[in-house]
Amino acid sequence: MRCECGKNAIEKIGNRYYCKECYSKRYLSLVERSIRRYGILKRGERVLAAVSGGKDSVAMIAALKELEDKLGIKVEALHINLGIGEYSKKSEEVCRELCDNLGIPLHVVTLSEYGFTISDVRKKACSVCGNAKRYIMNRFAREQGFDVVATGHCAEDIVANVLKNLYSGNFEWSEKLLPRIEGYFKFVSKAKPLYEIGEKENLLFVLSRRLTFLPDECPKAPDPKWKELVYVIEKRIPGFKKGVLRSLVKREKVEGELKSCKICGEPTSTEVCQFCRNVKKFGKVRKIPL
Repeated sequence: MRCECGKNAIEKIGNRYYCKECYSKRYLSLVERSIRRYGILKRGERVLAAVSGGKDSVAMIAALKELEDKLGIKVEALHINLGIGEYSKKSEEVCRELCDNLGIPLHVVTLSEYGFTISDVRKKACSVCGNAKRYIMNRFAREQGFDVVATGHCAEDIVANVLKNLYSGNFEWSEKLLPRIEGYFKFVSKAKPLYEIGEKENLLFVLSRRLTFLPDECPKAPDPKWKELVYVIEKRIPGFKKGVLRSLVKREKVEGELKSCKICGEPTSTEVCQFCRNVKKFGKVRKIPL
């Protein structure tokens, strides 16, 4: 089949076929519309985009670079090497090649600098990994003067977590899944530019632009059952994802009381932050770089 412009199509959306070029334009338009709709990024902001090398973060940073002038933002990238053997090595290589091709400054932080890696964690590795990434992203962004941290969470990621939180009785955690969370205390603002964009759309954009990305699944990745459930429901109830996402933004964010960790000084609700506790538990060098 052919696109309206006459070129070979790669995707059919609704009643229209899209070629690579027209699909790419449509994708950028959707990302821009989502960013403006929810105020995800603001004009004049210095944005630190977290990249892992996977299709979602690659699509995000490529789109932000393309929309930089339109949105009035300045984008730089951060990659965190988690020390997961060959996977982390390939992830960093992909991010370096990608950012070099896109002309985006790349900052790399290695988790081992803090005394441990995710390979040292035997149980609940995903929980420790998530905490480490949030800690490093926030601390690096604040210390380097960035206004906001952007992550590549896509629609399925967010809705899957909403369902998981609802099931576990921790629905209040879903406030962390909002498209933008304003910074307070020592927290830098957090943004999800792909809030309403799906995995398939990200993959097609990456392929249409021939962008470098890592197709490998993280060896520590959790069971994808919650995300699979989202796809099942969406197939039975078209528009389910968008309905959940738009309902979520209606919730009012409640900020808890925070203090500074007595070890590293980063924000926490307890005397010692979870990251410092993980360093003590898993680290070979029990010291937080200051």
